[in-house]
Amino acid sequence: MREPCRNRLFLKIVLCGVLFIGLASNYCLARNYSSNLKQFLQETQQIYTAGNLKDKSHASQNQAYIDSTTHLLQTASLPDSTAIATLYDMAVKLSESRLYNPTIEYTKLARRFLQENFSDGLDKEKAIVNLALIQASAYQSLGMSTPAINIYFNTLEETKKYRMDDMTAIIYNNLGSTFQHQKEYAQADTFFNKAIQLNEAHKDKQKLFVNYNNLAITYAKQQNHDKALEYAFLAIHQLDAEKDKDMIMLMQQSIASIYLNRNEPLLALKIIQEVEKYQLQKGQSPFLIYTYRLLAQIYLQLNRTDAALEALQKAKQQADLCHNDKELVPLLNLFAKIYAEKNEYANAYRNLARAVSIKDSLSDIENRHQVTDIEEMYLAGQERNRQEAMAAEQARERNIIVYTLLGIIIAVMVVVLLRYRTNLAHKRADKEASIQKTHQQFKSELQQKEGEKEQLEEQIAIQDEQLMQLKKELTSLSIQSVQNENYIEKLNEEMKRLLLEINVKETEKRKHIKEIISKINQYNTQSSWEEFRYRFENVQDSFFQKLSAQYPDLTTNDQHLCALLRLGLSTKEIAAITFKEVRSIESGRNRLRKKLGLSEKEDLVKFLTRF
Repeated sequence: MREPCRNRLFLKIVLCGVLFIGLASNYCLARNYSSNLKQFLQETQQIYTAGNLKDKSHASQNQAYIDSTTHLLQTASLPDSTAIATLYDMAVKLSESRLYNPTIEYTKLARRFLQENFSDGLDKEKAIVNLALIQASAYQSLGMSTPAINIYFNTLEETKKYRMDDMTAIIYNNLGSTFQHQKEYAQADTFFNKAIQLNEAHKDKQKLFVNYNNLAITYAKQQNHDKALEYAFLAIHQLDAEKDKDMIMLMQQSIASIYLNRNEPLLALKIIQEVEKYQLQKGQSPFLIYTYRLLAQIYLQLNRTDAALEALQKAKQQADLCHNDKELVPLLNLFAKIYAEKNEYANAYRNLARAVSIKDSLSDIENRHQVTDIEEMYLAGQERNRQEAMAAEQARERNIIVYTLLGIIIAVMVVVLLRYRTNLAHKRADKEASIQKTHQQFKSELQQKEGEKEQLEEQIAIQDEQLMQLKKELTSLSIQSVQNENYIEKLNEEMKRLLLEINVKETEKRKHIKEIISKINQYNTQSSWEEFRYRFENVQDSFFQKLSAQYPDLTTNDQHLCALLRLGLSTKEIAAITFKEVRSIESGRNRLRKKLGLSEKEDLVKFLTRF
């Protein structure tokens, strides 16, 4: 009775140890997540603060957003899907504010936090991919194509791994755009076409529009105007005539530009006038700047200088309304070109000088912004590395304490386990001795049983031999019964034939023959068939019962023939014992085959052995 008690005690110790390890692990994970979240929110706050310094107009709005988001992420029962979506929305907020350096820093931070603190799943992987795309886009906006391309290719492996075809198509399109800006048109074409293949498979018309439009731009830049037109029309075909009217007009703008470059100014003029009319109705000032500039270029090609100047004046008015100095530069250059052709060199010089001044100013501002962004990116990277090193050191110290406790518990459990195994070994030895003794007894009994088994086998063999002999005798008697029955039937037929041959006047002979026939008929009754059936079923149990159950339409003669065939008799042997011709037996076999539904190729005797 003491052994079960010890087993229960050992199991309790093991279970307590496992429970403690599990609780310690969960505590460690929970604490790590809480600590990691706190660190993440601190770094995110710093990133948004840096962004607010650059975008002071939205500083209070951004701060309110980050405060509400921080509060949401600290909610204890927040589902993973909501947390993941919130992390992604924060990146979108930064990107839409055109704070590219903070966007890059935040997306790096958020991707790492997602990777380390959330269980694997499609929502998590999609969020990581989307963050990577936002990060790559920010790099491109800073004019840093190489890191953007690296991110696209690395992310491409993830989208293929998780079969995210929609995201794969977006990455292919973005890679095409990147190579297009670098004037590597062959590679751009390759990636745009890969995106088209995926989007056509999913029938995504909005994305197909973007792909075809990008291909149109690629070929327009290579002066392949026919191809550019082909893809521009394909792009328009993906749009809805009612819902996407604004986008259709912008595509018509591009098509007019392509016709102008193909030296078809009249066709270009017709298209751009329709675009102008629509954009004026909708009050689309930013779009009208390019429309009027293109209209001026068309008039210049048609040698209508005054109309070109009028169109340029309208374009300048729209640019002034939009405060778009960047668009003023090509307008002023076009003014200078027209005035020079009209020999109005003072006006030409004035417009050209202003264009150069604006361009230099914009270039200087852009360069300063780019240098500042890159410098901030470097400093932020240094700070992030320092904070990561501090966080890793703190995590290492916490882990040392936890692992030390776990080590002590494991050591205690090992000692208890070794003692338990020692006791178990002694008990096992005692049990083995007891088993050995029992084995010897069993072996002795087994030998005795084997002797008895041999005797039984000999008796069974004798009985089997007797049974086989009995079956042979029964089979022989069954066949003899059939033979006698058929012989009597044959004799009866001969007597009847003889009766017909005797003269009617010989009444005594006829009477005597009739008496013999009557005696023969009295002998040849149904009992002879029943006797055969009885003897046959002693050899073949339930043969007729099984046969009748499956084929109830068989006659007594059919059953009789089946039984003879089942005994293994050939056609000649059956003909001999039934006193019939072989041809008659063969006809009977054919009739029987049809009733049983057998084809000519199927073996009749083999079929009857199933019953």
